[in-house]
Amino acid sequence: MSVGIICCRVLEKEIREVVRHAPEVTHVEVMEWGLHIHPDVLLETLCRQIHMIENQVDAVMLGYGRCQALDRLPSDFAVPVFYPEGEDCIGVLLGQDQYERELNQTAGTWFLTPGWTELGMEFIFEELQVHRVAKKGLDPLEVAHRMLKDFSRALFIDMKLMGSEAIKREAGTIAAEFGWKLDKTEGSLIRLKQTLSKAIHGAA
Repeated sequence: MSVGIICCRVLEKEIREVVRHAPEVTHVEVMEWGLHIHPDVLLETLCRQIHMIENQVDAVMLGYGRCQALDRLPSDFAVPVFYPEGEDCIGVLLGQDQYERELNQTAGTWFLTPGWTELGMEFIFEELQVHRVAKKGLDPLEVAHRMLKDFSRALFIDMKLMGSEAIKREAGTIAAEFGWKLDKTEGSLIRLKQTLSKAIHGAA
């Protein structure tokens, strides 16, 4: 029995924690971050990676939320493919219900998962795609401030993994840069664990 995992770099630490005691996992492929910004590219990339390993494993788990792409995954792979519930990595780690409650509580909330927080301002610039205006000679940070002027809160999702204290400090730095209130909440690995369990059973 063999399970292969293809995951976003942003969820790598969580994935490696989940598979730490899973000998069934024989392959972990970590993809570059930011593919979700272009869902068609994400879908194409994942399909290509699945085809590359489908003859080496008995099931594949994707370390991604739906990201406007995974609902369109083909069903003709040689092995079953599983992915966790959640619109994106925030929904995967926080749970979709709590994700929506937090948005309803404070609409101007910027969510910080550990993986995104570790990337710092690079993540924010990429997510806002400010590189386009930077090419015109504008200051990316100034543009980001303008685009995020209606945000008032950063919500850090603490996964209680190794190195979390340094990541919390980075979350504070990001919040301070934009003048946001910094709130913290605890995330959960349960959706990733459930998906891995499905993949293991699917590989049997």
